[in-house]
Amino acid sequence: MPNTACRFLPFAPLLAIVPPPALHAADTRITTEQVVVTATRIERNSFDLPVSIDVVEGETLRDGKPLVNLTETAVRIPGVVVNNRYNASQDLAVSSRGFGARASFGVRGVRIYADGIPITMPDGQGQTGTFNLDTAKSVEFMRGPFSALYGNSSGGVVHIHTRDGELQPTLGGSLTAGSYDTLRESLTFEGQNGGLNYIVNATDFESDGYREHSRNTRETLHAKLRYSFSEATRLTLLASTLDQFAEDPLGLTEAQYRQDPRQAGTNAIARNTRVYRKHEQAGVVLDHALSAQDGVSLTGYRGTRDNQQYQTLGAAGRVAAIDREFGGTELKWTQRASLADRPFNLAAGVNYDSMEDVRTQYNAAGGVLIPGATRDELQKVHNVDEFVQATFEPGADWLLVAGLRHTDIRFDITDRMPTPVDGSGSLRFSNTSPVVGATYRLLPTLNLYANYGRGFETPTFIELTYVGNPTTNGGAGPNLELQPSKSRNYEVGAKALIADNTRVNLAAFRIDTENEIVTDLGNGATASFKNAGRTQRVGIELAIDSALPYEFNVYGAFSWMTAKFRDDFCTGSPPCVPVAADNRIPGTYGTTAYVELSWQHPASGFATALEGVHFGHTYTNDSNVQQAEGYSLYHFRAGFAQKLANWRLREFLRIENLTDETYVSSVRVNASQADTGAAFEPGARRNAFVGIAASYTF
Repeated sequence: MPNTACRFLPFAPLLAIVPPPALHAADTRITTEQVVVTATRIERNSFDLPVSIDVVEGETLRDGKPLVNLTETAVRIPGVVVNNRYNASQDLAVSSRGFGARASFGVRGVRIYADGIPITMPDGQGQTGTFNLDTAKSVEFMRGPFSALYGNSSGGVVHIHTRDGELQPTLGGSLTAGSYDTLRESLTFEGQNGGLNYIVNATDFESDGYREHSRNTRETLHAKLRYSFSEATRLTLLASTLDQFAEDPLGLTEAQYRQDPRQAGTNAIARNTRVYRKHEQAGVVLDHALSAQDGVSLTGYRGTRDNQQYQTLGAAGRVAAIDREFGGTELKWTQRASLADRPFNLAAGVNYDSMEDVRTQYNAAGGVLIPGATRDELQKVHNVDEFVQATFEPGADWLLVAGLRHTDIRFDITDRMPTPVDGSGSLRFSNTSPVVGATYRLLPTLNLYANYGRGFETPTFIELTYVGNPTTNGGAGPNLELQPSKSRNYEVGAKALIADNTRVNLAAFRIDTENEIVTDLGNGATASFKNAGRTQRVGIELAIDSALPYEFNVYGAFSWMTAKFRDDFCTGSPPCVPVAADNRIPGTYGTTAYVELSWQHPASGFATALEGVHFGHTYTNDSNVQQAEGYSLYHFRAGFAQKLANWRLREFLRIENLTDETYVSSVRVNASQADTGAAFEPGARRNAFVGIAASYTF
């Protein structure tokens, strides 16, 4: 195993700047307040909650960042991994304490929300491609047991919130250019007119990509309109569109990676692997205050998603297409009251979500679709959930939080081929997840907490599709034997405010899971999956934010986790590959770290920072015979901000990977039955961005 301590030596100069803890409590003037809504569905200061939840504010999201995707932000959060795959054809994979690490594309095992509307589908699959970072007020990252209160596949929750528009009409735009012919243009119009507040953003992005055959374009539109009928009633309309094209460079074998990490994978160019993707979604939220203590919220949303993926599979290539319709509604009631003359808050609700996919498959030749479907399925899934959550402060030093969520979910698959080849079938799962937590205020500036909860994760439609070997037996399905995984989550932690300038969060956790869902055989869209018995994750997370003298600030995040299988099992068709108990779960990292030293000069509007990022090694497969080596990267950013009359201007320069490291930024878990399949996705060498933004208030 690599020497972890040695790998952290490059961070020593930055870590040495963190001030020693004070020995007494003091006035808390900065870095003390982070208001969150994801944890309890009612606004609370995260410092008081028995929950691991971190907030990245909008200014931090946009400070010297190209705003390409969520990887720029998630690196700040201990326990969360959102690796930059440098492959826009595959949606980002999000991992929270190891949940979601198996996903070779898109998000599984972690719930994704935007302004209270689920981006995760009822079967547990989701994506972050519609996140709008230009207009984000904040992004909340919740880990641990309380994530289970969001239902199926809630090993963690990522929730982006759109800010309100400025009070005066304001027009803003930005232009960012970078390496690999990257260009990003953004335009935002916002303001307030009577009871109507609005913010609308349009963004156009294009890049040739770091690797061969990775050219991509993306156009997005995001709008938030909020109308206040009165102080008690308001209506919010949210809408997003995504139009994307991306070439797929595929993964590399280890030999290919060491030969030339920028090359495309086998047959990617010859078969012109690529994706066309369109996503449209709209939602409406009606909030009404029944009284000073009680309020109700009604949410409804609807959307479509079309995805056409050209793959290397088959004799000459294959095209997999999905035509999706989805939607849902939620009714929620909240109450701020008292119990025995002590503060008591309650949130309860019910939600219904549905998704319908028409999934087709065609042969291709030379990257051109051949008419005549070889697969035609109708896939439907819907869930009905009820939840209740309460917070109670029995004394000045205690806060108790408890909740319960019940989920019923049904899958239906109908083979629509003239002569059915994959069969049809249905599955229904039901689960109840309880959670409970407590915070004890040991000192005015030190909170101790503990919590426990049970969660569950159903297989997604992708994971239900094939049975056995999809190459040799045609992938006859659906896989009706696949069962949900269920977990028991334990966590203890401390949140401290040290002196008047430092905030520290520390958490230790253990997660025991039964029926872990793992890749059985194959890769990506053609993989088959199985249940692999028990797993265990044990870890520690630490975050420090400290304001130093002379306008310096240091922020650090560190995670250590051991994620391993507890039972022996076998993967793949005979002769299968044995997996031993105590093998590490592939795609999980034993250590991750982020350190940022920043400085600003308020009089001139200048700000700069040096960032350090570390990822330990990770295995690419269940058998642990191949691994991607750990790495450390350094980034630099600097910029100016000015306010001239009605104008606001901002310029920045960002240089990533200052030391020009060669590294694997992401792995494709169990890329094939071969132990050394095309699992490596290389990260970019040294690259740079420059940007300018301007806004005018009328």
